[in-house]
Amino acid sequence: MRIMLVLAKDNIYRFDSLHQRKYYPQITLITLESLIDKKYNTEIILVDEGVEEYDATSSKYSDDKFDLICISAVISASRRAKEISKFWKDRGAYTQIGGHYATVLSDEALEFFDTVIKGPAEIAFPTFIKDFVEEKPKREYFELVGNDFEYKPLNRKLLTNKKYYKSFGTIVANNGCPNKCTYCSVTKMYSGKNQLKNIDFVVSEIKSNKHKKWVFYDPNFLADKSYAINLMNELKKLKIKWTASATINIGNDIKMLQLMKEAGCIGLVIGLESFIQENLNGVNKGFNNVKEYKRLVSTIQSYGISVLSTLMIGMETDTVESIRQIPDIIEEIGVDVPRYNILTPYPGTPFYEQLKAENRLLTTDWYYYDTETVVFQPKNMSPATLQEEFYKLWQDTFTYKRIFKRLKTSKNKGLKLILEIFSRQHAKKFKKYTKLDFIN
Repeated sequence: MRIMLVLAKDNIYRFDSLHQRKYYPQITLITLESLIDKKYNTEIILVDEGVEEYDATSSKYSDDKFDLICISAVISASRRAKEISKFWKDRGAYTQIGGHYATVLSDEALEFFDTVIKGPAEIAFPTFIKDFVEEKPKREYFELVGNDFEYKPLNRKLLTNKKYYKSFGTIVANNGCPNKCTYCSVTKMYSGKNQLKNIDFVVSEIKSNKHKKWVFYDPNFLADKSYAINLMNELKKLKIKWTASATINIGNDIKMLQLMKEAGCIGLVIGLESFIQENLNGVNKGFNNVKEYKRLVSTIQSYGISVLSTLMIGMETDTVESIRQIPDIIEEIGVDVPRYNILTPYPGTPFYEQLKAENRLLTTDWYYYDTETVVFQPKNMSPATLQEEFYKLWQDTFTYKRIFKRLKTSKNKGLKLILEIFSRQHAKKFKKYTKLDFIN
């Protein structure tokens, strides 16, 4: 049996010789590969369309026969996923879809794919593979994963092509997050529950690989503090450096910061999201206190941990003036490296339902739900103005003058310089945008 595992490309995660080769390795495909029982004697081909030169429908593969095409796709990759499905169904293959798109838009997905897997794959995917081999696959699967699930080692040798990936290790310890931000899709994907991997498994994955720098893809590394403490006590023994995601309130927990430092943490991705408290309250993220940002950022940095912040524009009280103030505020509070997104109403979230009820959605072509395209009517400006301000925000933030000013205060200058250069390259790609019919 021949199986192709595909990570469908979208607007953001796509091959680009200048930017894309700097992405950290995605582990979706090797995770799926690990879930296929070896007793089935399968030949498995992995295609990460985000970085590889040959996509899943190229002549490199189209002359071959595949029994099963398994696709993982985010919302904005759904158009491409449908193209892949049609291409291979026309050639006699069976197609299956999983990931964010399949989870939140399963009814739509069933129109284009033979089988849809919603939510996490750890139990549902191997069950589907078994059913497929026995020629009785179901149309739909959904199964949450308990903390007692026994993970199998990932074949990371499949990700060693340095042409495509940086030499960083990537791993997930906990897929869950207890917060209920109205724009976030993580809750829908994992039903708002922590999905904790056995600490011995996480440690063995790190120890079995040569990487000395790791990125934890957890939505919230500290979602389960007891688990995080136990994990970090083990990480201390490994002498690695790592980054993860957390909320800004980690700045209030001195003991945790000390442990993180001792365990090798050098950077945290923190969702500040807005510098207007009313915006945060409106999306159920009032646990962020804007007045405390500067103090908390400084405290985190005092432990040698860089703060890489994410911010969204297009929130309900945003104005042109407030957006243009962001680069100066970033410097004022001392963020090391910021990253910007346009607030995006993902299907399945309360924010999407709100905008749908208010008739403010500009399009339901999911291709544009990429966090860099305006897909709804903002409150205080036109969609075209918000789109233009988004581009200007990136470009204004990553001038050489601002980059070097931020570098002066950084304690992790090597990490920060790499991220600053990457972000500047990302900003440079934003030229005068191609006008879309729904943005005016």
